[in-house]
Amino acid sequence: MLGRRLLTAGVLIVVFVLILLFFPIWPLCAVAIGVIWLAGWEYYQMVLPGTHVAERLFYLLLAALAPVAAARGDAGYLAASLSVPVLAISTLYLFRIASLEDRFKELSCAVFGVFYVSFLLSHLLLIRALPHGKAWLFLILIVTYIGDGAAYFAGTSVGTHPLYTLLSPKKTVEGAVAGLLGCVLAAYACKYTFFGSLSGTHAFWVALALGASGQVGDLVESLLKRSVHVKDSGTLLPGHGGILDRIDSILFAGPVGFYAARLIQ
Repeated sequence: MLGRRLLTAGVLIVVFVLILLFFPIWPLCAVAIGVIWLAGWEYYQMVLPGTHVAERLFYLLLAALAPVAAARGDAGYLAASLSVPVLAISTLYLFRIASLEDRFKELSCAVFGVFYVSFLLSHLLLIRALPHGKAWLFLILIVTYIGDGAAYFAGTSVGTHPLYTLLSPKKTVEGAVAGLLGCVLAAYACKYTFFGSLSGTHAFWVALALGASGQVGDLVESLLKRSVHVKDSGTLLPGHGGILDRIDSILFAGPVGFYAARLIQ
């Protein structure tokens, strides 16, 4: 299992680096839509397994609006892109044949899926439009994934104090602390290799913000999976589960990184 995790992570890192280095914004947007559709399909398969395939495809089509809006480089377009899915899905559920309680719960899950997977991830496209946008993207991805790895290895090797047993029995306090330390070290490595304009103070606080938000994102996905009694969101990535299992930290760290970059610019 560990070997598969490392191999999968290594392949994903190489792919991410190549995409960020060589893809202009619109091909990058297409890649983001592909990731959103895969992760979104896993989400709706978990939380709304009884929905028709055509209905899920409709939700995923609406989810494509956010990355397209974000690719224009304006946060206002991204915020506005949420209105169409909310209006469309809400109207659809007015005419569903189900009890009012079930309809509202399903409506909430359907709308949340667009926000959770598409809106949050689309902040990575907004970052590309910022000054030093590529450097910020690299920093956010590197810091978040190094933090994840440090938390995993520390938690499995020396972790003894449970962090949140109800949601994730294997996560430990030691792992969480090691994850934050890994984020700080990774941020300083980024600063001294390719992001020299970032101050040491900013690197430190951004690393903590990314590390904390990434861990919250991981726990939120655990909450989602535990609520529907599944272990992994899917089986697409060997050793990692599904796409959603791999991007859960980035879904929260991405927006935090974007607004941190906006404050620092």
